Amino acid sequence: DTYYLSEDNTATINYAYKQGDVVVYPDLVKLKVALDTGEVIGLEAKGYLSSHRTRDIPSPKVTKEQALAKINRRVNIVSSGLAIIPTDYKTELFTYEFKGRFNNQDFIIYINALTGREENVLVIIDTPNGILTM
Repeated sequence: DTYYLSEDNTATINYAYKQGDVVVYPDLVKLKVALDTGEVIGLEAKGYLSSHRTRDIPSPKVTKEQALAKINRRVNIVSSGLAIIPTDYKTELFTYEFKGRFNNQDFIIYINALTGREENVLVIIDTPNGILTM
């Protein structure tokens, strides 16, 4: 599971596929569960159905330390790993995923594992109803 949202007595939980040690976000599945009965009342598997396959994942050309050096030193990194992320152009990028905190705000920073380029920064919003990203 990656993130969740709870509202109107239901929980929507996002699950990402993992191939080895790499989280594959294009293959995301969302489950909607009734909080009172535990019954699954919804499923969105479009990403999984359209994207899922065994991927030929290369070895990173950039080390984790080199990728980490691309991030502002004032960001307190709390976890890291490898991830494949989707792009707006229906392609995928092989990245390092760094979760960190800066100025009382949580972030996820994606650094390309092949080029060292910063690919995306997401702000994590922790609400009373769940954890979201923007």
